[in-house]
Amino acid sequence: MPSRRALLVAIVIVALGLRLAGVQFGLPMAEARPDEQTIAYQAMKFGRGDLNPHSFNYPSLFKYIVFGLFGGDYAIGRLLGRFAGQDDFLRDFFAADSEFRLLMRLWSVAMGTLGVALLARAPGRLWGAALLAVNFLHVRDSHFGVTDTTMTTGVTAAALLAHRYTRDGGPRLLLGAAFVAGLATSVKYNAALLVAPILLAAILRRDVRVAAAAPVVMLGGFLLGTPYALLDLPQFVTDFRYELSHLAEGHHVDVGNGYVHHALQTLPASMGVVGLVTALVGLGLAFRRHGLRAGVIYGFPVLYFLAIGRGETAFFRYMLPVVPFLCMGAGQALSALARRSRPAGAVLNLALVAAVPLYSSLHADRLFLAGDTRSEMGAWIEANVPTDSVIVHAGAYTGAPMVQRNVANNTREYEAKRGRADSAGFRKPDDLRYYEAERPAYDVLFVRKEGIDFASQLDLAALSASPPAYIEIEASPLEFYSSVPPEIQRLVDERYELVHEASARRSPGAARFDQQDCFYMPVAGFRHFARMGPDLRLYQLAR
Repeated sequence: MPSRRALLVAIVIVALGLRLAGVQFGLPMAEARPDEQTIAYQAMKFGRGDLNPHSFNYPSLFKYIVFGLFGGDYAIGRLLGRFAGQDDFLRDFFAADSEFRLLMRLWSVAMGTLGVALLARAPGRLWGAALLAVNFLHVRDSHFGVTDTTMTTGVTAAALLAHRYTRDGGPRLLLGAAFVAGLATSVKYNAALLVAPILLAAILRRDVRVAAAAPVVMLGGFLLGTPYALLDLPQFVTDFRYELSHLAEGHHVDVGNGYVHHALQTLPASMGVVGLVTALVGLGLAFRRHGLRAGVIYGFPVLYFLAIGRGETAFFRYMLPVVPFLCMGAGQALSALARRSRPAGAVLNLALVAAVPLYSSLHADRLFLAGDTRSEMGAWIEANVPTDSVIVHAGAYTGAPMVQRNVANNTREYEAKRGRADSAGFRKPDDLRYYEAERPAYDVLFVRKEGIDFASQLDLAALSASPPAYIEIEASPLEFYSSVPPEIQRLVDERYELVHEASARRSPGAARFDQQDCFYMPVAGFRHFARMGPDLRLYQLAR
């Protein structure tokens, strides 16, 4: 039998490979993964010398991390002669920010892989680590340069420190857990729920002084990463209230009760039904065997599920912080079975639990590697459509082709976002130095869609009165985002001719998508898709 260390190394290698495969997907397309570019622009803004993000829809620690990654890239680039100065650096960022967002994604890959390694010290040990290594939601989201994976790994680390404290004692362990929890909360606010299991750990050890100090230390960790929550308190309160209302009110699509949606859709897609049931059995065994002590390690996912499920905004990614704990629980159940089984039987049990998430993860990587319809359509447009042409996209702002947009287009986009927290006062300059001179540039507009108010748009009346040279129509299983008004389709049928199409589907059949998240990858039904992106059809005004 291989040693425990050898098995852990193998698990970590598998985890890293699954998270690295296709990590460059969609680049340099701005909306390949929504929110990446918003974070990148806010982080780059710190280079002006003002470290106040002026936006607290996210806490600021992750933005500071990204700023540090960008600063390191600049320093190395200067050393190697890639950048003559800041102007070169900014030109590279604005023209095609591939390397910058790739740095963000590689950070998430590293944090996701670290999260897998941490589970080797958790209840469930290597069994849980192996399950997290292949977990679909964890693999998928570790490809994204956004906050979720970093927060999830921070939450896992804090919970494990608190769990170790209940076993070994020592105030430093629990205060360390509180500090890490504060940092995790400074990446994403949801981690604040860790305060409950941390206090439970202190109560179980009957350590009043640590119980009193832990919340203070946790607050200190949060303010270390998000100091302007205190220094710019009015803006922080405004944005934090918005996030609470956004969670409660939903996001464009009604997916029903959050608890039911996550229990019947999100978690089975991530874990597989067998894996989810195994995890719940493992959690039940832990509480039966250890009572309240199990609440130190498993209290966070229970509280988190109860808090997040109350809202009508129910992105699949919202369940990511729960996944490592479910893998721990499933690992505990598998470990208990292994003690009563022969080695071959234990391996078979693991295979049964891991099969569905591994299948989904491999298909996700296949799609990450396969390219994107928006890139193909963009390349065709640049080769065949005259520069400065007006292209109106009917569908989602994220479904538009990957083309360089001209100065007027970028200015209009900025004006449409003025005053929104996610614009954060940083924009592409109206200066041709920051554009790729050898590439065509286009004026890309969007058909107005109810609830989407931050892209430059045309209403149906304006579009009918003055038809543009080109209209692009998207189609995908994302029912809200890819919806197209029937009047647009009639206009196209009557006055336009099809000049090019790019399809993501390779066969008809049912597929499940996260309807609230404008991300063109299924969570089930992968076999029907050859690549990412919507199906796109480009029409030219008939002469």
